[in-house]
Amino acid sequence: MHDGMFQEWPRKVCHGRGSVARLPDLMAEFGRARAFVVCGRTVAAGPMLEAVTQSLGGGLAGVYDGMTAHTPYARVMEAAAQFDACGADTVVSIGGGSAIDAGKGIALLRATGGDFAPYTIDFGARGMERAAMPDPGIAHIAVPTTAGSSSDVMPTAGLRDPEKRTKLLFWDRRMVPDATILDPEMAIHADPVLSALTGMTAMARCIESLYARTRQPVTTGLALHGARLLRGALPRAVEKPDDLDARADCQMACLMSGVAGINTMVCVVHALGHIFGGRHGLQHGIAHSILLAPAMRRLLPALGGDQIWVAEAMGVRTGGLAPDEAGAAAADAMAELVGTLPIPQRLADAGLTDADLGPIAALAMDDYMMPHVPRPVTAGEVEDLLRDVL
Repeated sequence: MHDGMFQEWPRKVCHGRGSVARLPDLMAEFGRARAFVVCGRTVAAGPMLEAVTQSLGGGLAGVYDGMTAHTPYARVMEAAAQFDACGADTVVSIGGGSAIDAGKGIALLRATGGDFAPYTIDFGARGMERAAMPDPGIAHIAVPTTAGSSSDVMPTAGLRDPEKRTKLLFWDRRMVPDATILDPEMAIHADPVLSALTGMTAMARCIESLYARTRQPVTTGLALHGARLLRGALPRAVEKPDDLDARADCQMACLMSGVAGINTMVCVVHALGHIFGGRHGLQHGIAHSILLAPAMRRLLPALGGDQIWVAEAMGVRTGGLAPDEAGAAAADAMAELVGTLPIPQRLADAGLTDADLGPIAALAMDDYMMPHVPRPVTAGEVEDLLRDVL
């Protein structure tokens, strides 16, 4: 018997080679005419922004290309002011999670006037209680250039306050972009390191959806196939960035991970990713890639016989293996996959020290994702997890 709720789903998904050309059609479908593009400097300096602006043609109202990692609140305010000044009715976000969250931030500012307090998730103080976001009155179309954040299909967003070294976290269905365009031609420009880190974020979301306390059959199916796709496609996308089939598989796996993760929730690895990002300004994929295999060794046994499925998704031959042996083999296969990628392999490689571990573990315990662990976990155990990969 499975108790719970399956309620979060993307709105509209356009996918396939050259699908960015459908931007004007989508805007017309939504009754919109003037697009304001939000991206970062890397996207602006390459062919990705050019592809979008050419597609928009006379419907382009303006561009903000100053978004940076973790979506600083001050930058969102700058972008929102420019959005209003040019009379736009649609925000088109191009990039990874930071750019897409910026599009959500613009919508949030328009909806709330900047009074964010009632809408934030402050899990330590009031749990998941928060006000419903008003209608922002604009459309949002996301064009991901990486396959990791899943922000384009999820109702969540995070804006960083660099002075307080924290992230403001939000969850509201009105934050789901009205459409996402998964064009593999927009993803081939991501370098091997970025491709690997973002891909491991999607992989971590798949795996944590599988062992979460609130897992359910629909999310399990999505997460298992997402993990299978990533296991095969991510190394190919890293090795041959212009492999459109590999990029498309990674994009679809990322979408699956987002729908699975938001409906069943994820837990310790993602909670730690929030702290890595807010406290240390590190890309979430660093935490996800380094911590996923050791977390699997600790938490997969809670699945019992279902560990076999996870091992098979990771390419393990499970014939004759007991469930716990299959879980351990799945974790080993994950560690082997991460070891082939051009990314940090230990926390020290990312600049963390032993003195950082206790505070990180303590802060993670108050993250809203931690209640979804499949069994009780203490701050000491989280700190031990971190220390194992220091």
